[in-house]
Amino acid sequence: MPRYREEAGIGEGSGLVYEYTTSLGHDHEIYRYVVRVLLAHTLHLAERGIIPREAACRSLAALLEALAKDPGELLRPGYEDVFEALEDWLAARTGGASAYIWIGRSRNDHVSAALRLYTLERVAETLRWILEARSRLLQLAEKYRGVPVLFHTHQQPSQLATLDCLLEAWEEALASSYRLLAGVLPLVDRSPLGASAGAGSLAGLDPSELAGLLGFGGVLGSSLYAAGGRLDVSAAGLAAAAFLVEASRIAGDLILLSSPYVAAARLPEGHVATSSIMPHKRNPATLEVLRARAARAAGLAAGLLAVQKGLPYGYNLDLQEANPLLYSLLRDASEAARVLADLFSGLEFDTERLRRLSEAYMAWGAELAELLALRRGLPLREAYKEAAKAIREGRGRELLRELGVEDPMELVGMRRTGCRGPADLAGARERLARDAGELEELAGRLSGSWRRLVERAEEAARGCR
Repeated sequence: MPRYREEAGIGEGSGLVYEYTTSLGHDHEIYRYVVRVLLAHTLHLAERGIIPREAACRSLAALLEALAKDPGELLRPGYEDVFEALEDWLAARTGGASAYIWIGRSRNDHVSAALRLYTLERVAETLRWILEARSRLLQLAEKYRGVPVLFHTHQQPSQLATLDCLLEAWEEALASSYRLLAGVLPLVDRSPLGASAGAGSLAGLDPSELAGLLGFGGVLGSSLYAAGGRLDVSAAGLAAAAFLVEASRIAGDLILLSSPYVAAARLPEGHVATSSIMPHKRNPATLEVLRARAARAAGLAAGLLAVQKGLPYGYNLDLQEANPLLYSLLRDASEAARVLADLFSGLEFDTERLRRLSEAYMAWGAELAELLALRRGLPLREAYKEAAKAIREGRGRELLRELGVEDPMELVGMRRTGCRGPADLAGARERLARDAGELEELAGRLSGSWRRLVERAEEAARGCR
């Protein structure tokens, strides 16, 4: 039993209750972030003279040691959570000196800080892979500029376009997902430390200094919200779910394009699997898993919100049950972005097949009606009827030639808006470069602050030797 629980006169309870309430099964996800927060807290207490120098030095040395350990070495059955496990381990490792470091904090503000650090790094990781996926899509768009392709509505051919326009659409979907994920970072990038259980602490902490030690960009204003609020990290989880849903739509397009019925795209060998009894099959394995995880993400996002619905402000143990939902959402988003980036690096299209498909389906009825209206001065609905009649009677191409257009692909270049031929990718490249610059700045700040924190802690620990 953890020492502080025994001293407070709180028993272990039944095994059933323990198994039902412990979070050790998923606390390994935030173990290193919890240690990081404790490291910053202990260093801050030491530098402000709140705890004895010897106790601080021994505790810092033990926390640096804990950083190098596998979470499984400390997170053993019998503890309620990662904090209890660490408290007991530190007490044993420091001969009880670590008893001083628990002043000025609570599990409430410390788990909030750990979740925020975890979310910042997971979102930054996802953003890096989304950037890579977007870059590879633009490379594909350059490679396949001007290749005809069919756009669809209601899963039926609707208009003629070019393959680079389709690839640009995927890139813009990922760019919007990127902005959505990046947009929640300023909310997450605020420190809750100093809030303690929710109303603050008597210890002489400086929340701004604590935030700086951990690399946070700011400090939360309300201690009650800081300790018990989860909206900020939940927003990241919801944005991750939205990205996964958008990624699943790209997966749906690719599954269709690579199917034997269309046979216009060839997925990389590493992303397909054969059947256990049908050796001719090339099943789109990673795309199917991605599609399923997007469906799961929608449920996880709903669960993440539902757990918090109606909770009074302040910390409630209900929030513990929301954590694994958040971990799954952020982890699935990062893995999906990486899978897409890898798939795009080996994706190939059959240009001749795409040309044949574009010729086999009359997907230029809308343009025929518009051209008829514009060149003969007809109201669109009258032109629509005439075009529909010509199409039904098999005279669509004849009417098109009467209007001065020999090849339906000419209609693509005649458009004044939308896909007007090979896509102009300059704007997409500028957007990509801007996003990459912003991400590099964030990643540099996070990694730099972490490195400086460890260096300061190591220096302080050496001071006692």
